[in-house]
Amino acid sequence: MHSIMPPGDDMTVRLAEVSDAADVALVHVRTWQVVYRGHMPDELLDNLSVEARTSMWERLIPSGGVWVALLDGAVVGFASTGPSRDADAASELYAIYLLPSAWGSGLAEPLLTTALSGMTDTVLWVLEDNPRARRFYERLGFVVDGMTRVEEFGSSVVKEVRYRRS
Repeated sequence: MHSIMPPGDDMTVRLAEVSDAADVALVHVRTWQVVYRGHMPDELLDNLSVEARTSMWERLIPSGGVWVALLDGAVVGFASTGPSRDADAASELYAIYLLPSAWGSGLAEPLLTTALSGMTDTVLWVLEDNPRARRFYERLGFVVDGMTRVEEFGSSVVKEVRYRRS
């Protein structure tokens, strides 16, 4: 059972700034290490680098489409959006992650809603075997659209399903 953080007095969602890159990278790495344990090789997850992800986010944040969720002033989550990588959709939610300590805080929904504001015909990919995330997306109006893909992470193969919201 993961700890649930009660809503704080100061819950904020805002556009990310380059100075947030290290915090976004930390959320990215720590969340992957929890969410994908058992789905991806431990060696891959244990060797994820906050420094490498910081460099990546320093390059991506200036383009826009990266939002951060703050709880009492600290970055506890992020979402990344932009044009769809699939030709049959307009926009895509590339990622949304919250630190496990922020699960149940009430920040995920406003983070997603803010990140997707103004976007139409949005798709996202999620592990087929991630019922928690799938219930979250379904609650916010996303539906499975029948598309699937297989991704390889080291020695592991994972199946993803695509969700869409028009």
